Amino acid sequence: MGAAAPVTSVDRHVGRRIRGKRRALALAQEDLAKALYVDGHRIEAYERGTEPVPREHLIRLSEILGVSLDYFFPAIPPHES
Repeated sequence: MGAAAPVTSVDRHVGRRIRGKRRALALAQEDLAKALYVDGHRIEAYERGTEPVPREHLIRLSEILGVSLDYFFPAIPPHES
């Protein structure tokens, strides 16, 4: 197995967004984990930003939480030429 991907500030931001929406919907971590077919420790790691969320999990999380994929990512200013 290869080394784990480094955790970034984007991972931490995505985790905060997941936690915030999950709490707003009054979902327990275990309930979200069951809906995503992972264990509760994985959701905790995502929310803490200590483990990057795989693309396929982000897509499923957007469906479960009722948000667009854009919801998870920080606003990126337009690139100036």
